[in-house]
Amino acid sequence: MYILGINAAFHDTAAALVKDGKIIAAAEEERFTHIKHGKRPVPFSTWELPFHAIDYCLKTAGITLKDVDRIAYSFAPDGVQESTIFEEALFEESDTAIAVGARNSWDTLFLNYIRKAPDQLRDGYPHHLQKRFVNAGNVANKWEFVNHHIAHAASAFFPSPFTKAAVLTLDGRGELATTGYFIGDTNELKQIDAVNMPHSLGMLYEKITTYLGFLHSSDEYKVMALASYGKPVYLEDFRSVIHVANDGQYTIDDFDPAAFWGPGRTKDDPFDALHFDIAHSLQKALEETVLKLVHWLYDQTHAENLCMAGGVALNCVMNAVIRDHGPFKNVWVQPAAGDSGTALGAAQWIDVQQNALNPDQRYTSPMEHVYWGPEYTDGEIEKFMIWAKNAIQTTLQCGKGNSRNSCSRQDHCLVPGADGIWSAFAWIKVHSGIADSPGHAGETQ
Repeated sequence: MYILGINAAFHDTAAALVKDGKIIAAAEEERFTHIKHGKRPVPFSTWELPFHAIDYCLKTAGITLKDVDRIAYSFAPDGVQESTIFEEALFEESDTAIAVGARNSWDTLFLNYIRKAPDQLRDGYPHHLQKRFVNAGNVANKWEFVNHHIAHAASAFFPSPFTKAAVLTLDGRGELATTGYFIGDTNELKQIDAVNMPHSLGMLYEKITTYLGFLHSSDEYKVMALASYGKPVYLEDFRSVIHVANDGQYTIDDFDPAAFWGPGRTKDDPFDALHFDIAHSLQKALEETVLKLVHWLYDQTHAENLCMAGGVALNCVMNAVIRDHGPFKNVWVQPAAGDSGTALGAAQWIDVQQNALNPDQRYTSPMEHVYWGPEYTDGEIEKFMIWAKNAIQTTLQCGKGNSRNSCSRQDHCLVPGADGIWSAFAWIKVHSGIADSPGHAGETQ
């Protein structure tokens, strides 16, 4: 049974294909479109499905969309009835019907795009990818919405090397949860508890990422790196707003960073000790908070092994602290811990639920490597390099066919090259992958 997993609700759009407990292929959309994270996590981009990544997965298996038995989408829209996704969006009246429990029209747009995703997959594919999408049949009958944090947890446990483990998921948010606690045993994955919005360690890190002049939901890794230059000068400030209980729960006060440390940095401002120390203090606060959560989870499970996923689990410095100072003997972090990994998790969750018939025998195979995306032979690489060399040589002539140095008019030579003027058309040809490129993103062989 082929099961296609899709992540598209927020960012890191991706696809994964599994069959009979084994991973066939997995890839992020950004690898094909060269748009970082695939898209921004905004409500009016939710309709964008990872068509190129899906196409690659189908191509690897030698099948079309019609041959897929189940499609697992890593967000369950009905799970947000008592929540708000885009809380800071405009609260204006809308002439559209407001989704049940949603507080503003952005939520309605976001949720409706998700609910309509089966139709979008069936009919909205790019024309150049038609080969593997056309005549897909009734996609909606194959569709399964999977809870976001369950998808994270499944991506952490089922591909792990363990048959039994505690599972911790940490991210900005899912439908409602921001932190999830699970226990996995062979083919079972049970949720123990969760921390819900608005309390989110991921969104706290995002808030400070923005304050420090970076792009949130993208540049958090830069804040983690920036922390290495600072000292825990403001750790008590963070401790004053983060409150960890004894039952796995925590709360985070809503606060304005400017009230603590003055106006935030903008993108082109220089860095100084204030920024280093804020980043360092945030990182230390995250580490000590998560370490408390990890100890609580161990007390609940007494498992030797811990599996982790969610965007916060991409913080490798925090992970090292958990490994070195936490109570678990072994720690395994899903390499695609961010939202991209939920494509795999959603697919494996449905696969295990429907096909793991023996409860005493592990159904899924351990994920021994991460090379599930496109690969290229030496011949393909050579062919592309020869094409690229010829394309670049073409730019040595201006747009009118004159030699670069003899051209008397430069108004049509729009793009500067390394040592002169490039043809506008040749530049477009090289950078858009059109014309005779032997291996651009739109190839459908």
